[in-house]
Amino acid sequence: MGGIGNVFAYGTLQLPEVMQAVTRAVFPAQPATLPGYARYALRGLAYPGLRAQAGTATDGILYGGIDAAALRRLDDFEDGFYRRENLRVRLASGAWTRAEVYVVPPEHYGLLLPAAWDMEAFQATALDGFMARCHAGA
Repeated sequence: MGGIGNVFAYGTLQLPEVMQAVTRAVFPAQPATLPGYARYALRGLAYPGLRAQAGTATDGILYGGIDAAALRRLDDFEDGFYRRENLRVRLASGAWTRAEVYVVPPEHYGLLLPAAWDMEAFQATALDGFMARCHAGA
């Protein structure tokens, strides 16, 4: 997938309109899975966090061809408690590739709730306000 690299999105950035608002660009996207990581709701926030957890896997979207400007915008967009890591993700075809992934490191696991994050609930209750903030930050 050309460009500088790939980004694996597992939360709000899975929505093309959010990714475009943040990066100001459109990138090729395809389904992918990140093994060994679980997605959880974050305390008091509308979006999720991802933590290493054996025996789990998280589905998401792999964006390809991410350029340096888009990666900087993503770094600025993500909260300071996330850490960007280069991890192996599996494509729907079964092939493997590497991608940048924003994860919650162990020192911030206290921010994670025991509940899984729900995309449908986010879209129903928080997407409009979230998009307004994304556009305001553009």
